[in-house]
Amino acid sequence: MHMIGAVHKSYIKNNAVNQSNNRAVAIHGTRYLRIENNVSFEAKGHNIFIEDAVETHNIITGNLIMKVIRSMSLLNVDQTPAGSWITNPFNNYRNNHVAGSDRYGYWFDL
Repeated sequence: MHMIGAVHKSYIKNNAVNQSNNRAVAIHGTRYLRIENNVSFEAKGHNIFIEDAVETHNIITGNLIMKVIRSMSLLNVDQTPAGSWITNPFNNYRNNHVAGSDRYGYWFDL
Protein backbone atom coordinates (compact mmCIF):
# COMPACT_ATOMS: atom_id res chain seq x y z
CA MET A 1 0.00 0.00 0.00
CA HIS A 2 1.29 3.44 -0.93
CA MET A 3 0.94 6.26 1.57
CA ILE A 4 0.66 9.77 0.18
CA GLY A 5 2.87 11.33 2.88
CA ALA A 6 3.42 15.08 3.24
CA VAL A 7 0.91 17.29 1.43
CA HIS A 8 1.87 20.80 2.57
CA LYS A 9 -0.33 22.63 0.03
CA SER A 10 -3.37 20.34 0.08
CA TYR A 11 -6.65 20.95 1.84
CA ILE A 12 -10.27 19.90 2.21
CA LYS A 13 -11.99 23.23 2.71
CA ASN A 14 -15.48 24.79 2.66
CA ASN A 15 -17.40 21.63 1.76
CA ALA A 16 -20.81 20.34 2.80
CA VAL A 17 -21.34 16.59 3.22
CA ASN A 18 -25.01 15.64 3.51
CA GLN A 19 -26.33 12.14 4.30
CA SER A 20 -23.13 10.23 3.47
CA ASN A 21 -23.23 6.46 3.86
CA ASN A 22 -19.47 6.37 4.55
CA ARG A 23 -17.96 9.22 6.62
CA ALA A 24 -17.29 12.84 5.69
CA VAL A 25 -13.46 12.77 5.60
CA ALA A 26 -11.01 9.87 5.93
CA ILE A 27 -7.32 10.68 6.39
CA HIS A 28 -4.98 7.84 5.48
CA GLY A 29 -1.18 7.97 5.53
CA THR A 30 -1.18 11.75 5.21
CA ARG A 31 0.72 14.55 6.93
CA TYR A 32 0.16 18.33 6.87
CA LEU A 33 -3.33 18.19 5.33
CA ARG A 34 -5.72 21.04 6.24
CA ILE A 35 -9.35 20.09 6.91
CA GLU A 36 -11.01 23.44 7.36
CA ASN A 37 -14.51 24.99 7.58
CA ASN A 38 -16.45 21.93 6.43
CA VAL A 39 -19.97 20.92 7.47
CA SER A 40 -21.15 17.33 7.80
CA PHE A 41 -24.81 16.43 8.38
CA GLU A 42 -26.24 12.93 8.86
CA ALA A 43 -23.09 11.05 7.80
CA LYS A 44 -22.69 7.42 8.88
CA GLY A 45 -19.66 6.26 10.87
CA HIS A 46 -16.87 8.39 12.28
CA ASN A 47 -17.19 11.65 10.36
CA ILE A 48 -13.58 12.86 10.50
CA PHE A 49 -11.61 9.65 10.56
CA ILE A 50 -7.84 9.50 11.19
CA GLU A 51 -7.33 5.96 10.04
CA ASP A 52 -4.09 4.23 11.11
CA ALA A 53 -2.36 6.49 13.67
CA VAL A 54 0.55 7.20 11.29
CA GLU A 55 -1.21 10.40 10.20
CA THR A 56 0.42 13.43 11.89
CA HIS A 57 0.64 17.22 11.68
CA ASN A 58 -2.76 17.53 10.02
CA ILE A 59 -4.76 20.65 10.88
CA ILE A 60 -8.46 20.08 11.55
CA THR A 61 -10.10 23.44 12.22
CA GLY A 62 -13.45 25.19 12.09
CA ASN A 63 -15.52 22.14 11.13
CA LEU A 64 -19.14 21.55 12.12
CA ILE A 65 -20.38 17.96 12.42
CA MET A 66 -24.08 17.37 13.05
CA LYS A 67 -26.12 14.22 13.63
CA VAL A 68 -23.52 11.44 13.44
CA ILE A 69 -25.23 8.14 12.58
CA ARG A 70 -24.02 4.66 13.49
CA SER A 71 -23.32 2.18 10.74
CA MET A 72 -23.53 -1.59 10.81
CA SER A 73 -21.77 -1.93 7.43
CA LEU A 74 -18.45 -0.13 8.05
CA LEU A 75 -15.91 -1.04 10.77
CA ASN A 76 -17.10 -2.45 14.10
CA VAL A 77 -16.15 0.84 15.80
CA ASP A 78 -18.61 2.68 13.53
CA GLN A 79 -21.45 1.06 15.44
CA THR A 80 -20.59 3.57 18.18
CA PRO A 81 -19.46 6.50 16.02
CA ALA A 82 -17.82 9.79 16.88
CA GLY A 83 -17.79 13.13 15.14
CA SER A 84 -14.00 12.77 15.08
CA TRP A 85 -12.05 9.56 15.65
CA ILE A 86 -8.54 10.54 16.73
CA THR A 87 -5.81 7.89 16.69
CA ASN A 88 -2.73 10.11 16.99
CA PRO A 89 -2.34 13.14 19.28
CA PHE A 90 0.15 14.76 16.88
CA ASN A 91 -2.63 16.41 14.88
CA ASN A 92 -3.95 19.89 15.55
CA TYR A 93 -7.69 20.18 16.39
CA ARG A 94 -9.07 23.71 16.83
CA ASN A 95 -12.51 25.31 16.89
CA ASN A 96 -14.44 22.23 15.76
CA HIS A 97 -17.99 21.47 16.91
CA VAL A 98 -19.97 18.25 17.10
CA ALA A 99 -23.72 18.42 17.73
CA GLY A 100 -25.77 15.26 18.05
CA SER A 101 -24.21 11.83 17.68
CA ASP A 102 -25.44 8.29 18.10
CA ARG A 103 -22.55 7.91 20.57
CA TYR A 104 -19.55 10.28 20.91
CA GLY A 105 -18.42 13.76 19.95
CA TYR A 106 -14.69 12.96 20.00
CA TRP A 107 -13.14 9.54 20.45
CA PHE A 108 -9.45 9.39 21.36
CA ASP A 109 -8.26 5.87 20.47
CA LEU A 110 -4.53 6.26 21.09
